[in-house]
Amino acid sequence: MSHKRHILDTILQKPIEHLKITRKLPPNKEALRLYREVLKFSNEFTWNNKNGENWGEIIRKSARKEFEVSKDEQDHLISMKMILTTRESIHKTREKMNTAFHKLNQNINETRND
Repeated sequence: MSHKRHILDTILQKPIEHLKITRKLPPNKEALRLYREVLKFSNEFTWNNKNGENWGEIIRKSARKEFEVSKDEQDHLISMKMILTTRESIHKTREKMNTAFHKLNQNINETRND
């Protein structure tokens, strides 16, 4: 405990100097949470596109590129805008998938010859 307290006291004595030395923002937990959500969501895409590439894999690669590019973003407003845009995209895609799934189930139930 005393070692942690010493580190905390040192930082609190000169907080500005420590910020200037590190120049690194703390990791954005919301961005990490969103990245995990995108990866989980990509598992729902099990079909391939017209070139034979798996959509889930395409989404994972695209998400990785986007998050790698945005991880060095210093402006919190831009970071939050990226997060909100991605969340909205996931939400809209989920709605479209649910609508298509319900239409498919409805079509199956209507055309069944049991």
